[in-house]
Amino acid sequence: MTLRSLVVGLGQIGMEYDLKLDPDAYVMTHARAFQQHSDFQLVGGVDSNSDRCKIFKKHYKCPAYTELKIALQETRPDIVAIALPTKLHSETLHTILEITNPTVILCEKPLSYDLVEAKKMVELCIKRNCQLYVNFIRRSDPGIMELKYRLEKKLIAGPLKGVVWYSKGLFHNGSHLFNLLQFLLGDMLELKLINCGRLWDNHDPEPDIQVTYRHGTVVFLAAKEEKFSYATVELLADNGRVRMENGGEIITWQPAIEDPVIEGYTILSQDSEHIQSDLPRYQWNVVEQLSRSMKGMTAQICTGVEALKTLESLEELREKL
Repeated sequence: MTLRSLVVGLGQIGMEYDLKLDPDAYVMTHARAFQQHSDFQLVGGVDSNSDRCKIFKKHYKCPAYTELKIALQETRPDIVAIALPTKLHSETLHTILEITNPTVILCEKPLSYDLVEAKKMVELCIKRNCQLYVNFIRRSDPGIMELKYRLEKKLIAGPLKGVVWYSKGLFHNGSHLFNLLQFLLGDMLELKLINCGRLWDNHDPEPDIQVTYRHGTVVFLAAKEEKFSYATVELLADNGRVRMENGGEIITWQPAIEDPVIEGYTILSQDSEHIQSDLPRYQWNVVEQLSRSMKGMTAQICTGVEALKTLESLEELREKL
């Protein structure tokens, strides 16, 4: 199975993040992931910026187009990755399905800033028998999948209680962590507003909130992106602590143990277990899970329907602001 793959949008996540980085150590863009994975063939890129197209053609040795319609007609992709600003997602998805009939569309998160628009995107893909996935990258990371396994096997004992720090808006960056907690702890049951916060970039809210999931309760706190980017998760279980630093690049587990000094006390072990993640190669991991899904195997990749649940939860929050 070799799937013809087209990348629409050659900005940061489309092409630029890893352009000057070691390809053996970093796979952070759609272009590099599709080029490297043996189950996919990168057949083209699309961007309205002709300079980006020139860079893409030179680096990846395949065609680049400034017009989406021409790219779709000439490349006949099985998979289209939409790596454009959120406001362009819906229009682009509709154009793709008007001109061609890909097997898969992989869209950047969030699907849309408008819930009704996002629902129409999901419904159209279902109607056209096109599998829609959303690029919530952490769900495909091997470290996160290990945490999911331990939670399901009760090796990490719930219910859990936690704190999440996020920056650069709840929809833009916070949605990554919100979706991740839905993946680990189940559907949202209740949401409480703690503080309205501010708007990032004049449109994306940054509230402090308390979210009750099926298997735990988590407080989300907003940090200031202009000071420094910040994304951490701390989850307390009955038998220890999970901590994710640098957006999940570092994952540790500290089991609870009997205090070796004071009888009758239980403390966290000073010997943390490092759970191996692979965040520098996050986009390759997404594509690997996409490949598994296409082969009918169990895969940890966010579907359009699952992403819609995240968006519905965030919209419920926005109504409280």
